[in-house]
Amino acid sequence: MFSSHDAAPYLLTTFTNAVWLEKRPDELDALLGPHQELVLANVEADKYLVGRTPDDEMERVEKLQPAYYIPSDRWVYEDTMTDAEQLEEIDRCMDGTREVFNRIEARDDLPTQVIPIAKGWKHWHFERCQRTFEDLGLSYCAFDVTQYNSINMVLEDVHRLIEVIGPDGVLLIGKLSPDHLRRCPPEVVAATGVDHWRKNSQTESGRFSRELYRFWAVRAYAAISSAQTRLDHFGSQSNVRIHG
Repeated sequence: MFSSHDAAPYLLTTFTNAVWLEKRPDELDALLGPHQELVLANVEADKYLVGRTPDDEMERVEKLQPAYYIPSDRWVYEDTMTDAEQLEEIDRCMDGTREVFNRIEARDDLPTQVIPIAKGWKHWHFERCQRTFEDLGLSYCAFDVTQYNSINMVLEDVHRLIEVIGPDGVLLIGKLSPDHLRRCPPEVVAATGVDHWRKNSQTESGRFSRELYRFWAVRAYAAISSAQTRLDHFGSQSNVRIHG
């Protein structure tokens, strides 16, 4: 589906799934064309994040040398965590982000650019993240909305994030519907997800089609206000929020 596809400038993979690529460097080299870049995301289910350290993160970054890395995700839940517990996890995320960022920046042999992840949904959640982003000189961020089941809730929290943090660009993780992307503010310059590209790139027989992917990707790009902005240029409803 992705190998050397001119409609696919980036390939994003999770930290755990990247083990497959790490063990098969020849496959990775064959997968990415000259115009394509790897985005490695430490953004996944809680069971994979438990016990993961900056040393673990650096080991994978060193081996894969992605163009972009989203570090040190943590879990923040509304319905099962107190404010103090939310604060603790956000601070752990920001502490890990600082350490990984500084270690990558100190390495001349790594081409990797860090994209920090904004955690939470409340003003004070984002204020906590904003301090770290400012200290590190980062004017862009990622935001995970994978487990949201309401586009209205997504938009509400994205607007709050932008109001508090004021990023030049946001990478939205988990929402690739063109209809949803059109409703996002212009600061959302990139998006990634699985379900929509699978649905829109499969034939009736269940096989994946590169041409169907191309047709759908054009619609998705057009839905983002800065469709050609590159990352390095930044570019049924429930009342329970889940930020895994």
